[in-house]
Amino acid sequence: MKRVRCGRNPPPLVVVAATAILLLISGAHGFLTNYRGLDVVGLCSGDMRNCSCKSYTGSESEIDCPGDDPAIQVRIEPLQYAEVRCRRKRHHDLSQLPRLAIGETKRLTLDYCPLVANRSILEQMEFLGAVQVKLLSLKNNANGAPLERNHFRGLETLDRLTISNVKLDGVLPDLFDHLPNLTWLDLRESVTKLPASVFHTLPSLRILDLSLNGMQELLPGQLAKLGELRLLSLWRNELANLSRHVFSGLQQLERLDLSANKLEYLPGELFGELPNLTELALSNNWLRALPKGLFRANRALKKVKLAFQQTTLDALPVDLFQNLPALEHVDLEHTGLAKLPSAVFHGSPNIRELSLAANQLQSVPPELLRDQRALRMLDLGSNQLTALPARLLQNTVELRVLRLSQNRITQLPAGLLRTLEQLEQLYLNDNQLHTVGLHSFRNTPNLRTLHLQHNQLTSHSFSTIKVKAENNRETERGTVASVGGLDTNTETATELVDEEANDGGVEVFVRDGSAFQYLHNLRDLDLSHNFLSTVFRDLLVNAHSLERLNLTNNNITSLTAANLQFLARSVLVDLERNHIFEINLADIEQLVELQDSQPGTATAPTTRILLNDNPLNCNCIVYTLALYLQHRLSDRVYERLQLVADRLTCQGPEQLHGMLVRDLRPSELLCELDTPSTQIRHCPAPCNCFVRPADLGVVVKCNGQGLTQIPALPNPSSFGYRFIELHVENNNLTELPTAAAAVGDNDNGWSAVQELYASNNSIEKLSPAQLPDGLRVLELTRNKLTHLTEPLTDWMAQSATLTTIRLAQNEWICSCETASLLAFARDNHNHIEDFGRMVCADGRAFDTTVYTDLCPTEPETAIILLICGILLLVASLVALVSLLYYNYHLELKVWLFRHGLCLVVENELDQDKQYDAFLSYSHKDESFVTEHLLPVLERHPLNFKICWHMRDWIPGEMITSQILSSVEKSRRTIIVLSSNFLASLWGQLEFRTAHLQSMSERRNRVIIIIYDEIGSIDELEPELRAYLKTNTYVRWGDPWFWDKVRYAMPHPPRAHSKGTSGAAGGGLFVRKLQSSVDDKLELIKPQTTGAQSTAMAAEAAMTSPLAPQPGIPAESSNGTSVKATVSSLPPHQAGINPLHYQQQQQQRPHLLIPANGHINGAFLINSNAKQSDV
Repeated sequence: MKRVRCGRNPPPLVVVAATAILLLISGAHGFLTNYRGLDVVGLCSGDMRNCSCKSYTGSESEIDCPGDDPAIQVRIEPLQYAEVRCRRKRHHDLSQLPRLAIGETKRLTLDYCPLVANRSILEQMEFLGAVQVKLLSLKNNANGAPLERNHFRGLETLDRLTISNVKLDGVLPDLFDHLPNLTWLDLRESVTKLPASVFHTLPSLRILDLSLNGMQELLPGQLAKLGELRLLSLWRNELANLSRHVFSGLQQLERLDLSANKLEYLPGELFGELPNLTELALSNNWLRALPKGLFRANRALKKVKLAFQQTTLDALPVDLFQNLPALEHVDLEHTGLAKLPSAVFHGSPNIRELSLAANQLQSVPPELLRDQRALRMLDLGSNQLTALPARLLQNTVELRVLRLSQNRITQLPAGLLRTLEQLEQLYLNDNQLHTVGLHSFRNTPNLRTLHLQHNQLTSHSFSTIKVKAENNRETERGTVASVGGLDTNTETATELVDEEANDGGVEVFVRDGSAFQYLHNLRDLDLSHNFLSTVFRDLLVNAHSLERLNLTNNNITSLTAANLQFLARSVLVDLERNHIFEINLADIEQLVELQDSQPGTATAPTTRILLNDNPLNCNCIVYTLALYLQHRLSDRVYERLQLVADRLTCQGPEQLHGMLVRDLRPSELLCELDTPSTQIRHCPAPCNCFVRPADLGVVVKCNGQGLTQIPALPNPSSFGYRFIELHVENNNLTELPTAAAAVGDNDNGWSAVQELYASNNSIEKLSPAQLPDGLRVLELTRNKLTHLTEPLTDWMAQSATLTTIRLAQNEWICSCETASLLAFARDNHNHIEDFGRMVCADGRAFDTTVYTDLCPTEPETAIILLICGILLLVASLVALVSLLYYNYHLELKVWLFRHGLCLVVENELDQDKQYDAFLSYSHKDESFVTEHLLPVLERHPLNFKICWHMRDWIPGEMITSQILSSVEKSRRTIIVLSSNFLASLWGQLEFRTAHLQSMSERRNRVIIIIYDEIGSIDELEPELRAYLKTNTYVRWGDPWFWDKVRYAMPHPPRAHSKGTSGAAGGGLFVRKLQSSVDDKLELIKPQTTGAQSTAMAAEAAMTSPLAPQPGIPAESSNGTSVKATVSSLPPHQAGINPLHYQQQQQQRPHLLIPANGHINGAFLINSNAKQSDV
């Protein structure tokens, strides 16, 4: 651990921890100081007496006196405000409050604190220590002393005074003498009557608010000294009359509010002394008439409000708004006007907003807006207009909003809007509009909002028309005007058509499309509550900016996929509450794919369609719609088109009435094959035919018609369908037609029948020739069938298509002759849906009747059948055992031998062998042999006698002779194959000797144990490679290693005694075969070799290995012996039985071994020679 020393930089972890603690402390301090209830340093640091001081947020503080039950509350924010609030019906002694020194304060408020007579407000608020108060607000002080002059002593710098609900009755004229710098005086809800000279000491007053006071009069000269007054509000008083000079002296007045009074008449010169007046509000009065020249002197007037008069203002003076160059806003809404002077706005060219709504106007003078080039908003809504003059809007080139809603307009003249290129919003809703001129919107390219709801528009109101005009120009005008929906008296009618000279005449063409073809920037179109029956194509392809289209409550009856392909990027189309009974989306996927293939469609438009509350007829036409609502179409369709139909239900047919379309099964959607308008009928009489697109089936319903034969059926492939579902229930049919007879029919429809429902007829017999090849459903219940022939049952059983059969309630004869029916029914009960209800004519149920009930079996036959069954079972078991033996014979033999259950045959040819096995290995693997292999082989329970060269070879004899002798005296030769063995020349000699003996005797005597990795077999010596590829071997580490070795070893006739061969005695034998090969050696398969190859191999083995080898002295090969120690290891460590080893040493006291060589891979030491290896 490192120590932190002063003067060095602390570790980063310490810095981070310290920083976090500081941030936590600062955050907590900010939270606690902003939390109400924690005292802070400042105002609350002094002597609070019996008061409590708390803080709100920031620098705001609150003082409650007394602290436990406050009667007075003081809220203070230094430099901003101080508010003193007294609790009602409590004793208030402001002198008991703690002394503060808040200094300069902008606003001082007293709420519910009674004023003390003859004492100024500053003196009463002395405890605050406030100076330079700019705004004083007195609220709800009615229960104190009347307001008087001395209350304002010391407030000479006051700029604004607000008094509300304060006793001002009996106010003296000198009330405001101490307020010479007051600029704003608010006396709302405080006074009903004031002295004539009360404002004379306020020369700097700019704003005077006397609203909501109930004042009934203004005295002459009362406002005369307010030469700086800019705003005067007299809103909501009781003023009924005003003298003509009441506003004398107010030359700087700009805004005057006289609304919500009881004014009935105004003097003609009332505003004559207000040259700077810009805004005048006279709304909500009782004005019946206005005098001429009322605003003659007010050329600065910008805004006039005369709206919502409580009585009818019959007419306006012709000059009322004339020659007012600054006038911008005129509001005459709801004044009761029945007519307008034509020149009432002449000379006022800057009017921007004009509202004439909610009046009684039946017409508008054509020249009314002659000078209104700056007009941006015109509201003529809620009048009684039936038409508009074509020239009315001729000069209003800047018009943006035109409101004509709630009138009685019947047609929209094409020339009415021809100069309104800037028009953005047009409201024509709630009229009686039935015709819209084809070119009505030709010159309004910027129109964004168009409301035409609640009219009488039909699809023909916008129809395309081609007319032929005569040479007579007047006739042409009249014809075109009536066609386009124009006023026939307008002079501009001929401007709305394209002319082309043709043989001295004039041919007039109206452009293909509707009136909406020019509205490329249209965003909001409301056509609801009309009588439209189609969705206009122009709205699909031309309205590129469309966002909302309202078509609710119209007469639209059908929709197709093409009707919904809007090119607008994102549009909401509301089609709810129409009469839509048919929605055909059959081509929707193809149309979407076509749109995707067009260039520039990386960001596909999305159309959202509302379809609820329509009387949909759920027939096959809505099949694709049902798939859409069940999300079974391609994903691209849903990305392009979003249909909202979660409440859409079926109005018909009767069986589907009230069902949600999204819950329909597509197989329930059918359409009549022939309609009343079909010229060539396909459906046979007297049947009813339907098509079903879900599976392209044709449903032919001929049930209950009294038919005695099936009529000629149409071929469904001739009109694009696949098969027929035929219903002939409840008729008098006695047989079905044959396929051959059906081929002779013109339409050949019988072969296309895949579902046949023929219940409740009189059919007595049936043959395969009468059933179509592709039949899937066969229903023959309640007929007179007694049996089914064997060819028929065979045909039905072998049919690849027949899946559903119904045969119940027939007169089935159950006998041995008709047993094939019972066998067929029982074998195919999964396909016979009513198998459980099939009964014989005698009452026996098919599902409980067996073959022997119909055809009893004789005893001899039963015995034969029993024997055949037993033989079949035995043969099956033998085949099964053979198969298992073939695949697992080796494992089976080893397991049986391991458990002493294998009855093997021992060949008597080996009974003279001295050893059970000769052990061949490399001396480098001696530890494996002595520690693992040899002890187990020679001990109980194996007790094999092993020829081991270290123990059993006679010293002094030739090595090759001893190898040959050991192999011949041993029943097996065990090869411990390893990389060391492959490198040993003597080991290879031993393998060749054993191998050649095996081939000469045609017996496999070699047992190969692979001890470690020997590499690739293909790289071994050819003879060993060939042996390993054609014989199996045992690998050390195999879980069955010892079982396989024991099995491969010879099995003596009796158990060996420890260390003996046990060649004599009894054993576990069944029989002896002199010339048979021991079947135990199948573990190591013999190699078949020809005589010549065997001889050549034997000769090679006898010559090459026995030749003198380099490094071996000559005397070692002729038997010269030397005295040597066989091994430096004790017998028990070398894997030798010590007792056996001692006995051998006693028998051979002088063991002689060859000098300087290997015996079977063992290294020998000569005391007179150096150590060497072959």
